[in-house]
Amino acid sequence: MMNKRIVLETASVVLDVGDIEQEAQFWGIMLGETPGPLRGDGGWLTVGSLDSTTALILQKVPESKVVKNRCHMCFIVPDVDEAVSQIVELGGSQASGPRQGGGVTMADPEGNEFCIGSFRRTKDGERIPLY
Repeated sequence: MMNKRIVLETASVVLDVGDIEQEAQFWGIMLGETPGPLRGDGGWLTVGSLDSTTALILQKVPESKVVKNRCHMCFIVPDVDEAVSQIVELGGSQASGPRQGGGVTMADPEGNEFCIGSFRRTKDGERIPLY
C-alpha cells in the first residue's frame, strides 16, 4: 500500500491554559515573538510562529492541568544548560532530565511539558548533534 500524504503542513499547535496572559508572556519570550491580541472573548491568542508554517495558539480553558500531557512540543536549542536557566528565569521549571543524550523535559508556568535538546533525529531515530 502506497503512503499518500494527507497533511500538507502543520498549521498550529494549540496549548490549553488557564492564565492566558501569563502563558502568552512566557511563550512569547520563548519563541522571540510578540503575541497577538486576545480574540474570541478572551479565549484565544496566537503567540507566533514555531517555524515557517506552524503557529502556537493558546486556548483558555476552565480546568487546570492534572496529569502528564499526552502530546508535547520538542525544541532544538543551541545550549541545553543555558536554555534550562533561561526557561526557569521566565517562570518555567525543569520536569526531568537530563536524560541520556542530553535531552531535558521542561514545563511552562502551568506545568505543560515540552522538551529541549541540542540535536535533531533522523526518521530512523538516529541522533544528529548540532555541533
